[in-house]
Amino acid sequence: MSPASTRASVKGEKGQKDISGVSIDLTVFFTILPADLLFEVGASSESLKAKLELEDGSIVETAIYSIIVSAHGRENVTLVATYEGALPVLGAKFLEDFGLKVDSESGLLEPSRHLGFAYDFER
Repeated sequence: MSPASTRASVKGEKGQKDISGVSIDLTVFFTILPADLLFEVGASSESLKAKLELEDGSIVETAIYSIIVSAHGRENVTLVATYEGALPVLGAKFLEDFGLKVDSESGLLEPSRHLGFAYDFER
């Protein structure tokens, strides 16, 4: 499988920041962003902490934020974790929140469902 990456924009109460070439990693649950980026755009703190295991096996305590992300023609709110030394990566929760998947051959994003929250909703 080709490594997946995309252009994304993150938005908070103070503004917006574009990120090009941000990695997509299906082995990571939360989106991970550096704290300075979250503070710059004014991400909303969830006043929550989570313990995450890093690739090297170490455990870090992370702060959790809500942020608006725009990517692949879609915009939605998603949860983001941050910790000292965090590098930008879009995780599996991002893909689920946005109804996207990674094509296993090309590494490109493609829709996995229609845009929106309702599934086969009928009135």
